[in-house]
Amino acid sequence: MEQIKGKTKKLIQEHCFYDIIGDVHGSAMELEQLLLKLGYQLVDGIWKHAYRKAIFVGDFIDRGPNSRRVLEIVKSMVTYDYAHAILGNHELNAIYYLTKNKEGKPFRKLSDSSKKLTEQVKNEFRGEEKVLKMYLKWMRTLPTHLDFGAFRVVHAYWNDDYARIIDQYRNEGKFAKNVLKYMVDSEHPLGNAIDKTTKGIEFNLPNDLIIKDSNNNRRSKFRIKWWEPAENKTFLELAFGNKFTLPDYTIPKQILFPYKWYDEKEPMVFFGHYCMDKNNMMVRDNVCCIDSCIANGGTLAAYRWNGETKLNPDNLVFL
Repeated sequence: MEQIKGKTKKLIQEHCFYDIIGDVHGSAMELEQLLLKLGYQLVDGIWKHAYRKAIFVGDFIDRGPNSRRVLEIVKSMVTYDYAHAILGNHELNAIYYLTKNKEGKPFRKLSDSSKKLTEQVKNEFRGEEKVLKMYLKWMRTLPTHLDFGAFRVVHAYWNDDYARIIDQYRNEGKFAKNVLKYMVDSEHPLGNAIDKTTKGIEFNLPNDLIIKDSNNNRRSKFRIKWWEPAENKTFLELAFGNKFTLPDYTIPKQILFPYKWYDEKEPMVFFGHYCMDKNNMMVRDNVCCIDSCIANGGTLAAYRWNGETKLNPDNLVFL
């Protein structure tokens, strides 16, 4: 530490170095192992670092065996200013399904698979529903995006206009319960912004193109590289993070819709959601998917930001 001087020393003194951690998905044991590897220590029940903060990119619950412990870790770190966290689509599923409206019904019905995952989280709090309710309220205090100037963090897609729309609906640092009805409405500006921000840009597949995943389920949409324009690209060229193979012929213009693609001149952006292998996480000097697929046979990953303005592969850390 004695050798650190100038601007770097000032950043450290201001607690401004960050470790961006990918989707945890209830893998509490692996998260604690990664925090240890990153130099954090468990002190008085809270994971702390002397001069760094963690940033969780969302989807820290369900699929894995211990979402409750992950919630304990993330919430305590955020509460005591040792971390930031944003919402992923899995946290939103829990909020929408487990929070009841005035009629006593969930704000949104989930698909069978999403419902099963959310019920799994609920079962971890069996007999302690008040504790679960506390965590649901806390999750509504989390943002969907963070902008640190030199870099940004979002769960699935960065768009300045969507960020502004979402911020307009946050009151006193949270999503109030009466806002949830707009968040679940994909036709509402807020609902559309939330969906794209936490699920990314997806195009519908043509009706005559039959694509099935490894579980033999037919897929109707595919995720894309939102940092590139879509025109004149093939399905294979534009696809990103799909669990099925797409054909290598040009995407019909009829299924395209306009979206704001992320320019090379923009600050670095970190995101999760797409479940990538270790060799395909940095797709450009300013675009990094930090989700290394812990829920599907992969591992946990983090990027250690030390003040740089371009991504450095040496800063990736894997469990």
